[in-house]
Amino acid sequence: MTTRDPVTGLTDAELAALAEAAYEQRDNPDAWVDEERPEISPDVRSVVSVRFSKGELGPIERAAAASGVPVSTYIRNAAVNAVSAVDVDEARRSLQALQEDLESLVTALGAETAKRERRRRRTSRPAVA
Repeated sequence: MTTRDPVTGLTDAELAALAEAAYEQRDNPDAWVDEERPEISPDVRSVVSVRFSKGELGPIERAAAASGVPVSTYIRNAAVNAVSAVDVDEARRSLQALQEDLESLVTALGAETAKRERRRRRTSRPAVA
């Protein structure tokens, strides 16, 4: 029984004959059909290959997993962030606002803790006879 290619359904002999015919006609422009050029969207993405050693890739894979993103997304984000400008003044303002919020939290928690401690002391005093 002759086996057929799973994609084309052709036998090896048929594929070989087609390849031979194409090779013989390779320099004959009339033997080929012009194909329309595909439209290229402005959103076309590029694929870039990057090589890492096993020692380099391991920590990257773990960091990506911890971030909940695929390795390719993690690497892309790292590359984009590396070339993105950082507004240092805005970063300072954000850090200052976070520091103020943290100090307010500490003050509020400290006041709440002090109230609880006063209540605990009042309820744990021995009765005076």
